[in-house]
Amino acid sequence: MIKKGSEYGTMKETWHASLVEATRTAEVHSKMSNQLSEYVVEDVKDWKRNRFHKDILSWKETKKVEVAFAKAQKPWAVLYGRVQRAKKAYYNTSKNYFSLCRRIDEFESTVGYSLAKVQKEKEKVLRVEGHLHRAQIKYKSRLDDLHNYQEQYVIDMTREYDSWQEMERERIAYFTQIYEHYARSLDITQFKNLDSIYGEFERVIKRTSPLDDLTWFSQHHGKDMPRSFPQYEEYAGNSNEGVQMLDKRVPSQMSGSDQAYFKDPATSFGGSSYPPHMDIDINLSARLNPNPLSHQYDIPDPPDTETDLPELPGLDEADDWLPAARPKEIGTKMKALYDFEAEEDDDLPFAAGDIVTVFAE
Repeated sequence: MIKKGSEYGTMKETWHASLVEATRTAEVHSKMSNQLSEYVVEDVKDWKRNRFHKDILSWKETKKVEVAFAKAQKPWAVLYGRVQRAKKAYYNTSKNYFSLCRRIDEFESTVGYSLAKVQKEKEKVLRVEGHLHRAQIKYKSRLDDLHNYQEQYVIDMTREYDSWQEMERERIAYFTQIYEHYARSLDITQFKNLDSIYGEFERVIKRTSPLDDLTWFSQHHGKDMPRSFPQYEEYAGNSNEGVQMLDKRVPSQMSGSDQAYFKDPATSFGGSSYPPHMDIDINLSARLNPNPLSHQYDIPDPPDTETDLPELPGLDEADDWLPAARPKEIGTKMKALYDFEAEEDDDLPFAAGDIVTVFAE
């Protein structure tokens, strides 16, 4: 990229130094990545592989802790459920009892109340009062059972909790060690050449000089480059001098492309005295027209008199100065086996059975 780019001089060196800095810094990052992979990533994978084993829907170790906690909590949960049901029954019976008592008070406060109806309601109150007493006793009994088991519940849950805490303590201690390796792997001070990388880069940047670059460019491609204007030269009888007379600068004064162009015509372009793109046109013209002069690009007008004709071999009349007629090209005749419809503007459509002359494939 630097060689084929447009930069030159000290700025070209700075561009190159930036790529060198990037490459050397990338090497440092690559070493850091390798350390992370060796001391951190692989270690964590091994730790996980040895301590956690995959189950159908979860990890076996996680499932084991959940089951242990559920087993320790289950007896207490059963007693707690009984307390809740007894409490609910006691509250519902109490609600019914106080509702009947309010109804009796309402009947007795009504003028002309029925003694038989009041007596009937009082009998209901007595029955509900018996239910209330039993519900209250049951509620207190269930609560006593729960309180009696509470100490054992605390012991069981504490045991399982401590077991889980030990596993968690090991995990936290392990990852503390892993993060120490992680920090050491990312510590750039361990790379002693890091200062030299940026130090050299800064020195190259400080050496960059716009004035020196512009002076160099002016001397090689600008107004201060060596000048060589065309001068009159007498014809020396050598046909090749017509090409060499285009530029009389010595090779050291020419640019790279000029030196390549003005070498020996016999070797500059693979044995041709013309550039490759001109050589193609000349060969094509010579193949289509046998006349050796018909390939010239500037064809002069025919002379007025026969005496004015130049003495050139193979030309006896003025008509020979004109381009020769293009010879008829003979192609290969082929018969179409199927119909073809033109898909592009320059396609030739034909039908099955048509005779087509093919000049080139």
